[in-house]
Amino acid sequence: MHVSRPSFRRTLSGESGIALPAMMGIMLVLAILTAGIINTVQADTPTARQDQDRKAAYAAAEAGMNAYLFRLANNPDVWANCTSIGGTPFVNQQWNGSGADPRAWRNVPGSEAQYTVELIPNSTHTSCDTNNATGSMLEQGVLRIRATGRMRGIKRSIIAKFRRRTFLDFLYFTNYETSDPAWYIKQVSGAPTIPDVTQWATDHCGYWRNGRGSQTYNGNWYDTGNQPHAFNTDCTEIQFAGGDRIRGPFHTNDEMLVCGHPQFGRTTNDQIEVSGPAPGWRSNCSGASPTFNGSYHTSSPLLTMPPTNSAILADTLPAYVLTGAHNIVLGASSLTVDGTSMSYPSNGIIFVKNGACSEGYKAYDPYNQSTQCANVRVHGTYGTSLTIASEKDIIIDGDITRTNDAVLGLIANQFVRVYHPVTYTGTNSCTNNAGTLNNVSIEAAILPLQHSFTVDNYFCGGPLGTLSVSGVIAQKYRGPVGQGGSSITNGYIKDYNYDDRLAYRSPPDFLDPVSSSWRLLSQNEQIPAR
Repeated sequence: MHVSRPSFRRTLSGESGIALPAMMGIMLVLAILTAGIINTVQADTPTARQDQDRKAAYAAAEAGMNAYLFRLANNPDVWANCTSIGGTPFVNQQWNGSGADPRAWRNVPGSEAQYTVELIPNSTHTSCDTNNATGSMLEQGVLRIRATGRMRGIKRSIIAKFRRRTFLDFLYFTNYETSDPAWYIKQVSGAPTIPDVTQWATDHCGYWRNGRGSQTYNGNWYDTGNQPHAFNTDCTEIQFAGGDRIRGPFHTNDEMLVCGHPQFGRTTNDQIEVSGPAPGWRSNCSGASPTFNGSYHTSSPLLTMPPTNSAILADTLPAYVLTGAHNIVLGASSLTVDGTSMSYPSNGIIFVKNGACSEGYKAYDPYNQSTQCANVRVHGTYGTSLTIASEKDIIIDGDITRTNDAVLGLIANQFVRVYHPVTYTGTNSCTNNAGTLNNVSIEAAILPLQHSFTVDNYFCGGPLGTLSVSGVIAQKYRGPVGQGGSSITNGYIKDYNYDDRLAYRSPPDFLDPVSSSWRLLSQNEQIPAR
């Protein structure tokens, strides 16, 4: 038998067995790559873990801040208890960072992280004092805390500032969207004896939702022969007209009456708040509707005005407690009172008391009052922060402007008024006297507690240009500053603009609403953490 043998050439050209060494080479390369990846991952794991822990520590700090804000929301006065706020301890006096950490920490639910909170006193104190909480903790109405979170040895701290909801949060605040009761006597033309309509309006013209629209006064006024004349009126409604622009945040405890398309707010950052139920406004003419450039909210919490400014008196230095009528001219570095130069008070407060004064506002004769009444005339350019408080009225008799970053508060128990002297030629007609102001500018936070911000004799004397206010106007009743339809016939056109500094700053001793809630003003990380 003959058996054939493969040729040498054929043997050399065969591929049998070559796959094994190729595969082994590939596996070797893969092993090297895998080892490299594993080494890289292992090297990055501590960094990733550290990043996660840093984020968890910051989240824990925010949890501490929000836990404290939650306590303030449930009890707006709990901050005055300092560290004794109940529950598992987590609020501490301020720690200086030296020695063993004395702070109480609280666990974040579902996490290994923890948080703690420290109370940061103001610049004149070293700790929160329950016997003087306001004096030790508040700086221009601002409450500060430090919230620290920790996770696996990593700590991060947040400095948070809180302030109560305040009149300074709004360009325009009104308690009642009605005419001030003091102006109801204007409806009794020529009456030498005024009926009790002012008291009736005070008692009956409250919030619209409580029935203001159904109230009617029926009474008499008496002429010089003591003869009665029937007099009837309803609660006077004041509307927002088409040309009105509220260039800033807004709050009313009432609801709005609208004609045309008035505009509220500048951007969605401006809060437009109405305490009345939805829709929060009523139409006073065909096709009326407001334009809300800001964020609109109905059924907003009430902001209750304090009844008087007497709390400011206790904080006023004796040399700056005045009595009776006075004239104050503001300057850049000093002021004059009745022509006598004085330095600005070191704590920024001037308080003017009544003497033997029992007179109210005289709508047709506002300047015929006893010099014992605390009617304070003010104008000028201020360069130092100041609050002027009066037991009666503050009368703006010229421009009030500032030269730098100072802020000014004008707080009257009764009215803040713009000076407008006239001579009457009829009951509601008059000519302007010397001293009448045209195109007035006011840079201030204005707060009349029992009445209004208004213009004397606003209803006669012809147009006076523009009343420009940069700041805040907060009042119990809507105060008229002019009258007219599409164009002004008497008094001023309004040009009101919010001073955004007042969202974070306050004139000295400026009054807050009664029992208002706290809000977060700002939060910033402290580096290094405490």
